[in-house]
Amino acid sequence: MLGVLHVYSDRGDAFTEEDVSALETVAQQCTVALLNSQRLEALRDAHQRLSFHVNRMPLAYIVWDQDFRVVEWNPAAERIFGWKPDEALGKHPYGFIVPGDEQPRIHRLWSKLSEGDESSLSISPNIRKDGKKVVCEWFSTPLRDASGNVSGVLSMVHDITEKTQLERQLHMAQRMEAIGTLAGGVAHDFNNVLTVILGYGELLRARLSGAPKLQADLDEIRIAAERAVTLTRQLLTFARRQEIEPVNLDLRDVVNGLMKFFVKVAGEQIDVKTILDEGLPTIRADRGQIDQILMNLIINARDAMPGGGKLLVETHGVDLEEEYVREHEYVKNGRYVLLAVSDTGVGMDEVTRARAFEPFFTTKTPEKGTGLGLSVVYGIVKQHNGYIHLYSEPGKGSTFKIYFPAIDAFPDIKIPVVREAIRGGDETILLAEDEESIRTLAERTLKDIGYTVFTALNGEDAIGIFRRHGKKIALAVLDVVMPKMGGKEAFEVMRKENPGVKALFMSGYSLNAIHEAFAIQPDTPFLGKPFAPTGLVRKVREVLDG
Repeated sequence: MLGVLHVYSDRGDAFTEEDVSALETVAQQCTVALLNSQRLEALRDAHQRLSFHVNRMPLAYIVWDQDFRVVEWNPAAERIFGWKPDEALGKHPYGFIVPGDEQPRIHRLWSKLSEGDESSLSISPNIRKDGKKVVCEWFSTPLRDASGNVSGVLSMVHDITEKTQLERQLHMAQRMEAIGTLAGGVAHDFNNVLTVILGYGELLRARLSGAPKLQADLDEIRIAAERAVTLTRQLLTFARRQEIEPVNLDLRDVVNGLMKFFVKVAGEQIDVKTILDEGLPTIRADRGQIDQILMNLIINARDAMPGGGKLLVETHGVDLEEEYVREHEYVKNGRYVLLAVSDTGVGMDEVTRARAFEPFFTTKTPEKGTGLGLSVVYGIVKQHNGYIHLYSEPGKGSTFKIYFPAIDAFPDIKIPVVREAIRGGDETILLAEDEESIRTLAERTLKDIGYTVFTALNGEDAIGIFRRHGKKIALAVLDVVMPKMGGKEAFEVMRKENPGVKALFMSGYSLNAIHEAFAIQPDTPFLGKPFAPTGLVRKVREVLDG
């Protein structure tokens, strides 16, 4: 019941049947008017609520007419694409927000929607008013009139540019980690082979002192093996399994020392400049590896400018704050030292940038590069808990920005090391190594200078020998990774039975990687493979005397 229409008179029989019928009609019309008024009010409320949501929603709300032209354009659409509503209304998307190479695909999607395809989800590259590219996720559905015919299309658009960039960075990091694991494993096994080649080469050369031609042949073998050592060292550096000797460094000193050399190498066609901030914070890093970073980057810069150009090397103290960290979620905020190397060379396209840090990927000819330079840089930076960013466009040069964590300390003063002469001894040594060729080489080397040597094939074998001759054994030389039982586990058993026994561990990985994987203390005596016989002898004597 909406109400009562009450009509009365002070006379009896004032209304005829026709009058009553007419009044009933009026009452019905009042009912219709009241219902329509309520419905209009409800429609106004619904429209206000819908407008409120459309204007404040984070998704772009775009309505297209049958000719694929903009009819509605909310504030989120303006934020994403940069066009105001009065600028966007009536525009066709081609050349407006859809780039030319995407138009054929968009045309196919629009045709399906126009034919009544109920919904469409797509991810598309789009362009803003200022020309910048954005990646958007589109949800579109056809609109129908009262007759059921398609009268237009409604699109809801989500800007996923930042999400796409983060996913790409994550995929790159995962791929580089997988490649690093493979490279580290290959280099570890190859180091065993190189230990044998270099070791027997050194022993043979000492016996051929009266045959200079044969010594020259051996020198060529040694040079080739040392090149292979450099290659495996680069692979281990990329895999972050290369031993480092960090010290407190002033990055300006490193740059100044190396740039004096590079100016001579660069030639007159390249204008070399440096901008090195005063009062630069100290970093904790391996000087040799920082030299390697600089050498790789500046040699690449030189090769990218065959006709000459400009090279700029900069160092700055920077604070990476929350805004920067939001854009690069893998970065931790804090104080850093920035090393930037920029050139005006040929630059890189998007495909090259995406693969720039992969091992063995190179745009150079085989005689000019192995493709390990930038992958080594990447590995060193990560091993130092730093970050590296590459900015480059074809024809506009390249810039590498590397961020090293700053520390509150003064730079170390370098003290020259005086190497002692090789000394042997008469102690008894237990040698455990599963690679027969390395075991034979090490045994022969140690016996030749006076030591008594017991050899074992693995950790269990070593424990058995130790229990039979434990009182005689002064030092256990143990490979870290062996079948049945590794060197670390075997040494723990030996130390329980004889707390005074000493150990020297060997591995094709670095001490840092072993410490992470096998929980060996950082100050543990360690000999990295490949090693020469003289290196083994010096290290054994050092541990025995230590």
